[in-house]
Amino acid sequence: MDPTTPMNPILKDDFFDLQNLNERVDLEFKTAQGRDGTGQLPKSFWESYSAMANTDGGLVVLGVKEVDKTPVAVGLPDCDKVIQTLFDQANNPQIISVNLLSDRDITRRQIGDVVVVFVNIPRADRKARPVHVGDNPLTGTFRRNNEGDYRCAREVVEHMLGERIRDTQDSTLLEGFGLSDIDLESLRI
Repeated sequence: MDPTTPMNPILKDDFFDLQNLNERVDLEFKTAQGRDGTGQLPKSFWESYSAMANTDGGLVVLGVKEVDKTPVAVGLPDCDKVIQTLFDQANNPQIISVNLLSDRDITRRQIGDVVVVFVNIPRADRKARPVHVGDNPLTGTFRRNNEGDYRCAREVVEHMLGERIRDTQDSTLLEGFGLSDIDLESLRI
């Protein structure tokens, strides 16, 4: 597999039909135009990043707006600036708790006359969750439901924090043991 190709199935095909996509649990569109219209990473990006990372991952498309539930590519004239800002902020723990992104998670794509940016957000490992916006996981943790990003209740965040520090016995690799060490009757049951 080409290391520059994101894992998201939407991006695997050579043919890409933006009009037939709708926002859903694993897909979010952000206009990302900024005040000057050349492109700016929106603050709401990090809520979607947190939500997708804490759920099952997903794809954020920057430079696309929805008009009557139909995606329209508006593009990012200065997409390099937006991408650099994305990485600068992803590596700032005051903005987001953990950077899950690498260069291969970012793809530029020409749609008509404009360029849009695809950000493939992986699902965070149990030890990285909760992925949260800002310094406080109790107020900055989000989950994705349908096409929305929702702030997590305190109990949900506390559960994630507990899972983060607790290792289960099943997650530890035991060396020096083989199949002969397994009690076949216990395994059968």
